[in-house]
Amino acid sequence: MNTEAVKVKASCCAVPGKFIVSVLTLVLGLLSQQATAATSNLQFEQYIFNICFVVYGNGAPTQEIADMCTLTSTGFAGSGLIASFNLGTANAGSTAASRKKKGVRERLDEQQEKPAQGASADGGGWGFLVTPQYGKSNRPETDLENGYQSDLAGLVVGLDYRFSDSFVLGGAIGYTRDDAAFLNSAGSLNTTNNTLTIYSTWLPADSISIDGYLGYGKIRLDSQRKVVWGTSISGTARGNTAGQQVMGGMSAGYNGAIGRVNFSPFISLDSIKTSFDGYNETGTTTLELHFSERSSLSTTGGLGVHLGTSHGFDWGTLLPSARLTAVHEFQNKTRQISNELVITPGLGFLVETDSPDRNYLNLGLGVAAALDGGAQLFLDYEKRTQDRLLSSWAVSLGALVEF
Repeated sequence: MNTEAVKVKASCCAVPGKFIVSVLTLVLGLLSQQATAATSNLQFEQYIFNICFVVYGNGAPTQEIADMCTLTSTGFAGSGLIASFNLGTANAGSTAASRKKKGVRERLDEQQEKPAQGASADGGGWGFLVTPQYGKSNRPETDLENGYQSDLAGLVVGLDYRFSDSFVLGGAIGYTRDDAAFLNSAGSLNTTNNTLTIYSTWLPADSISIDGYLGYGKIRLDSQRKVVWGTSISGTARGNTAGQQVMGGMSAGYNGAIGRVNFSPFISLDSIKTSFDGYNETGTTTLELHFSERSSLSTTGGLGVHLGTSHGFDWGTLLPSARLTAVHEFQNKTRQISNELVITPGLGFLVETDSPDRNYLNLGLGVAAALDGGAQLFLDYEKRTQDRLLSSWAVSLGALVEF
């Protein structure tokens, strides 16, 4: 059996799994927070006080502003009344762009094993991949930003062509939905993302593999923010808008073996830029906000190792594996974000974001089954840990077929 050919066959959909990602973490970095961050509440109270008693102290120019000032006049700090605006600075996910996951075929490639039986090196040049994924993430509340729990579901379908034993080029389409519930019944945020990705794998030598990708995504989000000001205001501000993502990255690995155990140290670099159109919230609280166009850039580098082995059976080969990746965030810095009430255009206020956790770990476990005839089945688990602002896990399973 041609080991190099098997390696390429296993990696020809190397990157699509990266795009079953949670855009929630980037979305939150661009919107008003949906939580009860104490510092943000006080900042907003001061903002309303300045509008009602400083800027328009001699009389409001519109009835809407007059009504808002009347409703909020008894709810300022020190009044003893409860005020919850749920609008910190929304940078919850800037700690690491999103839950990037290595491609499932990339993980199969990392096995670098010559199985006694399994995917035939004589199979066709085309490869078809389908992989669903499910995951959860959690973020604690801070003085500046919200806390939330979210559920992610996604699907990637890819098609590629193996031009030779050393080069594969393909494309993939993906869909994800991320539903977040904010802590303290503060609201919700639902995001969907449709992606298109071009990816490739190149093997310059038997023991070296290089993967790269470029992608584009269209995002849609719908938000609900609970607003409470004493006993005079209680309601929900709703919003929706559209956005886009541009992403790209590369990874390179060396493949060796110690006895029956294959080891593959690797490095990676990934970058995602996310932007959203401006929009106005709607509701009846008089405290609905306007959000201008916003963007966020995340660039992460990874250094890790993959360990795997293989076990032959009558039906094919079973390949269990484990991996550990140390990740560093180079960008997504803390920043000041400007917001304003819908009824007072031009009178904004600044809120500060949390500084992201620059370093964290990704732990992974997986198993692949290379069946006689060219088909491969896989199951993979990945967990993000050692990040003070975000924890998450994701499970993916699926199949790839050569023809």
